Amino acid sequence: MSWDIVQVATSLTPTALDSATGAKIPCSTSRMLKEEAHMAMKATTCESCLSAPRSCIFLHDLGNPIEKLHLQDTPKLINARLGDIYGHARCCSEIKYAVLKIIDSIWTNDSLQQKFCDNSLSMSNSSDVAAGVIDNTIIVTHSMGGLVMAHALSQDKCIFSKTTSWMSQSPPMTGCGKHDFGLDICNNESDDFAEGLLEVIGQSPMPESRKSTIYQGEKYSTPSIVAEYMDAQEACRSNVAAAMCSDSYTGVLSIYQFPCTLAGTTIPTNPRRMTAS
Repeated sequence: MSWDIVQVATSLTPTALDSATGAKIPCSTSRMLKEEAHMAMKATTCESCLSAPRSCIFLHDLGNPIEKLHLQDTPKLINARLGDIYGHARCCSEIKYAVLKIIDSIWTNDSLQQKFCDNSLSMSNSSDVAAGVIDNTIIVTHSMGGLVMAHALSQDKCIFSKTTSWMSQSPPMTGCGKHDFGLDICNNESDDFAEGLLEVIGQSPMPESRKSTIYQGEKYSTPSIVAEYMDAQEACRSNVAAAMCSDSYTGVLSIYQFPCTLAGTTIPTNPRRMTAS
C-alpha cells in the first residue's frame, strides 16, 4: 500500500523560520511583537556588575540649546534631559555626558551623527578611531539620540565591537505622532487652543529637530524619509543590546513631567506614536 504525500502550509514568524531552516532573518523583515500586559519591576539592589565594568557615555535627545567640545562629568549642561546616574551604575568604570546643540539639527544630519560617533570613540583607549570601531564602551541614548546613533551606524560612520553595548531609551524609530500634530498647527490645520498649547510647552515655532521626526507612513512622510527610517531600524535591530520603551505620559518626576502629561492627554494621537522627545 502506498500513501500520497499531503503538503500543508504553515505560517512561521521570522524567528521560527530562522530556527527551522538555519537561514538568517531577511534584513527587510521587522519583528512585530505582540503587546503584553503592563510589567512593574520591584526595586533591586545591584551589589556588583555581571560583566566587566566599562566606560559609559550618555547621549541625550533633541532640544538642548548649547554645545560643549569636551565631554562632561555631570548632566548639568543638558537642560535636565538626563539625570545624574553617579552611584547607580556599577557597570560603569567612568561616566561621561555629551553636550550637543540638538535643536535645529535633524536626525539624518551627517555632522550630528559624526559627533555621536566621535564622542563614543573617545571613551576607550582600545577603540580604533581611524577605522571607526567603538570598543569596550557602554553607550546610552535617549529618545531621538537613539535614532541618530542608529542612522549613523547604518551609514557606516562608526561600528560597535563585540565588547561595546548600546542601550536605547525610548527611541522614536518610526517617528513621533505629536510632531505631525505640531506641523498641522503650523499649517493652520488646527485651532487656536492647540496653537496656544504649543506656546505653553515652548514649541512654537517648531524646531527643525522635531520637524524631522515626522511619523513614518503618515501624511508628512515621504519615500526618502521612509527609507531613512528603515535603514535606522535595521541598524538598531542589529546593534542594540537593550531597549526601554513606555506609553506612559508621566514618566519619572522631572521638569518635563507636566508638559509631557499635558501634551499626551490633549494631542489627538495614539499613545504608541508618542515619545518624550
